[in-house]
Amino acid sequence: MRTSGGIGAFPGLEAARTLDGDTLAPGDQAALARLVEDAGFFALPSHLPAGPASADHQSHEIEIEDGPRRHCVTVADPIADAALAALVAALRRLTAPRR
Repeated sequence: MRTSGGIGAFPGLEAARTLDGDTLAPGDQAALARLVEDAGFFALPSHLPAGPASADHQSHEIEIEDGPRRHCVTVADPIADAALAALVAALRRLTAPRR
């Protein structure tokens, strides 16, 4: 996942974050799989258009590989679809740098 843009964007903070689902606790694995399914991620177009009020908002590039399936989607805030917004929130939480 790569998040870019926004009012306070710093290019150095836009590095891609990788998450290996096999390293997650079983409960987190199941929750993430459910979020991917609920969002219909593998059926989404590769680029979802930004809404009219999305100037200076963040953009999220999400690539998911699940066995033979691999798909990349770019979506900008605000994310209208609740299921996709939940997936993005979970990925941001799971890939956040540990402090």
